[in-house]
Amino acid sequence: MRALVLESMDLDAVITTHRQPIERHLRRRLGDPGLAEDLAQEVFLRAWQHAPRDLPETRMRAWLFRVAGNIAIDALRARRPTDDTVVLDGIAEAVGTAVDDPHERLAIDAALAQLSARDRALVTLQFAGYGPTDAAALLGTTPDAARKRMNRARDRFRLAYTDRRVVDAPLVLIIARDDAPQTYIDWLLAGGVRVRHVDAEHAARQLATADALVLTGGHHDLHPSIYGQEQRAAQNPDLDVDRADAAVLREALALRMPVVGICRGHQLLNVVRGGSLHQDLSECGVAAGDHGAGDHVIGTREDTLARRVLGRTTSVPSFHHQAIDRLGRGLSVASRTDDGVIEAIEDPRLPFAVGVQWHAETPDAHEAGRRLRDALVEAAHRHAGNAAVPLAA
Repeated sequence: MRALVLESMDLDAVITTHRQPIERHLRRRLGDPGLAEDLAQEVFLRAWQHAPRDLPETRMRAWLFRVAGNIAIDALRARRPTDDTVVLDGIAEAVGTAVDDPHERLAIDAALAQLSARDRALVTLQFAGYGPTDAAALLGTTPDAARKRMNRARDRFRLAYTDRRVVDAPLVLIIARDDAPQTYIDWLLAGGVRVRHVDAEHAARQLATADALVLTGGHHDLHPSIYGQEQRAAQNPDLDVDRADAAVLREALALRMPVVGICRGHQLLNVVRGGSLHQDLSECGVAAGDHGAGDHVIGTREDTLARRVLGRTTSVPSFHHQAIDRLGRGLSVASRTDDGVIEAIEDPRLPFAVGVQWHAETPDAHEAGRRLRDALVEAAHRHAGNAAVPLAA
């Protein structure tokens, strides 16, 4: 007889904590509340039988959501129509009702109506959070073929959506982990954009209709394993969180969407391009206290976006004990401090992909923070198809 891993009291606590989020997750994917409720029971049955003992709360949540995703794929595959060009109506309905802004929902519906049935199905799968591997299983093809088809469908949707929506202000997404997002939200709102705080789980649909992405700082360092190192001085890393955020960032970069990474987000931009980090500033001979609080001066390199936006030198606030070591592929160093720490990076091949080690969102950033925000807003307007907004002098 199979040994049961979770004790009954543990299972009761898991169900009480996670039932509603798991059921909402399944409803979004399946579009069927009754089926979602039934399958949620299957999720918790598998937890009772197979979940590892003594998982921390965050890892138990991730484990349950992975199981729920696999169960949803099995359910959708079982009811998959013989003609894969048929739109998955249940998912489409779930996507539509998940949009809070009625104008955005109308624009999405109108854009989807302009696509072929196959493209509608593929875009709808992305809205529901499915990736190429999931789509391949649902559509009976290979992951590589599914990825190419999804990318083409996404590009066609974006063109149709841009034509159909009425844009009063670009939409900027924020993925914030540990830092309270309100400071970032206020910073962006002052630039005249719409702001939406999302998590990585829901970012697939959000990226399809957004105009820029901001990844914030945090109190959890990136897990060293994602840049090929053993953990030495990294503080409180969470590998599952880092992988989820990295996937969102890669997707945004593939869309050529304007991106700003701040502190941890800056480091993540470097890592997803194959770069590495100093796990502590002492590894490069710099005292962490010099960057742990207060302002310091940075200098920008000639012929960079940073020089155009920030000027030759500026004073910025920073709070970090890590820094970029090996630079990622395709990235350029845009600014450094006097002690050699890389304070800004950018990808000159993309319209706007910038990482800053300093905290542009804080009031202490003063003019430097405003200039970076205004440059992002200009790039978001361009991505939205609006007339260009003059860059701050």
